[in-house]
Amino acid sequence: MILQFTEYLRLFVIFVPQIFMVVVFSFLIFKILKRNTNRNSLTLSGFYFTVSLSLAMNGIAVLIAFFSPGEYIATLYFILNFLVIFSFVFIIVFILGLLKLKYVFTIKKALVIILVYGIVWLILLLFPGGITHSENWAPVYSIPTYIAGNILFTISFTVPVLYYSTRLRRLFKDFNLKKKLNLFLIGNMLITIIIYGALLYNTWQDATFKTAWSFITLVLLISSGLLIYYGIGRDL
Repeated sequence: MILQFTEYLRLFVIFVPQIFMVVVFSFLIFKILKRNTNRNSLTLSGFYFTVSLSLAMNGIAVLIAFFSPGEYIATLYFILNFLVIFSFVFIIVFILGLLKLKYVFTIKKALVIILVYGIVWLILLLFPGGITHSENWAPVYSIPTYIAGNILFTISFTVPVLYYSTRLRRLFKDFNLKKKLNLFLIGNMLITIIIYGALLYNTWQDATFKTAWSFITLVLLISSGLLIYYGIGRDL
């Protein structure tokens, strides 16, 4: 009886906060698009939507794994992990949209960046032998996949965001605008930490770390989402 209660408590602790984040991010999407439906608004909404979709899928995967575990859960985990990583390309496109004029950074160029980013990550995640699965069908990354993932994320997201964020800071002269930009950049730093931690989470099979990181991720994800929105998102 006590064991069963503990399992249900664990399900509650994992499931409820993630659904709460889906609600929060969905509300932010509503606020952004209600204010404006320009290109930058749609791009930033794409980030929130993709993250929300991955969180919703993770909630579904947790429920299925708890009540009716099966091999198909591995597919859900794969899709949601890809969506989390894929969501970050919208941040890159968003920053480029702020930095460059529309006639310079065209929709075609934005779509090319999104497509290439997605394909490269798919190749890495689908590489034979790179990902195995635990007893509950959660993904387990090999050391080469972990290293390659860190290198790829650094090249495809961290470096470009740092570079273009520095250029953005030079364009913002007003003190209040710089203050808002700083909130936006802090939000980007937090989501960067999330991915590096997620890569380690899927590689290092330590129960204590996994439990701690699950809670840390919730805090970082909510904080980063709100900082990005209140930094620049609500003024689009």
